[in-house]
Amino acid sequence: MGKYFSDVVDKAIEDLYYCCDNDKATAAADALLLAAKEDDGDACYILSRCFSGSCYSWEYHPFEENEAAAYAMLHQAISLGSAAAVLGALRMDMLTPELREIMPFESIKEAWDVIYEKAENGCAFCQYMIGNTYYFLDIIEIEDHKESDFADKGAWNEWKRLQIKQCLPWFEKAFSGGMILAGRNYGHYYEHGRGEYIPAEPGKEVPIMRQGAERGYPEWMYAYAHYLAYTEDNDKEALPWALKAAEAGHLWSWHIIGDIYWNGRAVERNVPYALECYKKTASYGNDSYACRQLGRLYFNGWGTAVDYAQAVQWLERDKEPEGIKYDLLGICYLLGHGCRQDPARGKALLERSEKSCYKSYGLGMMYAEGIGVREDIEKGVEYLKAAGNYGPAIEALKHYKKSLFGVWRRK
Repeated sequence: MGKYFSDVVDKAIEDLYYCCDNDKATAAADALLLAAKEDDGDACYILSRCFSGSCYSWEYHPFEENEAAAYAMLHQAISLGSAAAVLGALRMDMLTPELREIMPFESIKEAWDVIYEKAENGCAFCQYMIGNTYYFLDIIEIEDHKESDFADKGAWNEWKRLQIKQCLPWFEKAFSGGMILAGRNYGHYYEHGRGEYIPAEPGKEVPIMRQGAERGYPEWMYAYAHYLAYTEDNDKEALPWALKAAEAGHLWSWHIIGDIYWNGRAVERNVPYALECYKKTASYGNDSYACRQLGRLYFNGWGTAVDYAQAVQWLERDKEPEGIKYDLLGICYLLGHGCRQDPARGKALLERSEKSCYKSYGLGMMYAEGIGVREDIEKGVEYLKAAGNYGPAIEALKHYKKSLFGVWRRK
């Protein structure tokens, strides 16, 4: 028997949550699977977390989200008496009547007491779980409280406020004890507050970021580098943290490094190297910002030769609607640059985009050349002029002139 759970589960928690090593994570999952087959309920629960997505583990762990597998493991864990699984199911809003019926506890509070004792004895993973029961106010259901238990709504809200505050010492202990994920809600408590109960105190999350960075946690080296680069505008201090995070496997850190070399404020500007940095994270498939940057670089030929096909490829992988470069994609589809020409789609993308020289150029070419719309050279010229100093627009304007009668025509 391990210190807190079984030997296998104690080791798995250490390798999954107290470090960011994919080889260790894979080995931990394999060991958990064997333990689950031997009816280790806590092993089943930790496996269910592995299948539950990046909210429950390091973002780059080699596990694919699988809702069905997560629920199956959770069901088995609860039936085998895992107190951690009961609290986990409550937190995920998955403690169904069926699961309540099969859990071998008289109440959720009984399961909470089991985890609370482990937390008191120093288990950082359990400290994190207890902290979450206060942070998310799961403690209301755990202790079976309701508004009618209090003198008035004000007293009820004050009780909830005090409960939420109790998360702080637990998150602090968990984070200091190696539970990397604990820093997320610990920092959010200060940065965003907790609704009507706890006001935000922006800036108080920064020491938490730095603490995590100094402990060598990749997620927090990245977060601290991001803060220094984009909030403090301090590329010089951000760069070493971003490099350390990238070397430790946090791929998003490469887009910070890319931006620093693109900006050239703290280092000599090196656009080709910035492009390579963006590629390292964009290729992983979940960094929309890096995909967007690559699209811009290939479209404009910055740090590389103009390559519209590459531009389209990367821009299409940008999944953040508020940031997508609809104007660049619109030009490509309108003119058939790097893709099959599709004027209708090009027009739709351009009209959807924010105001920019690219949008003006694209709409200018569309009307001046009658691409997918009725030709209107005068309207097209107006748009091309609105593109300002954008080179292709200046070049395009050379092909049109105003007649003696004030009508715009091709030269």
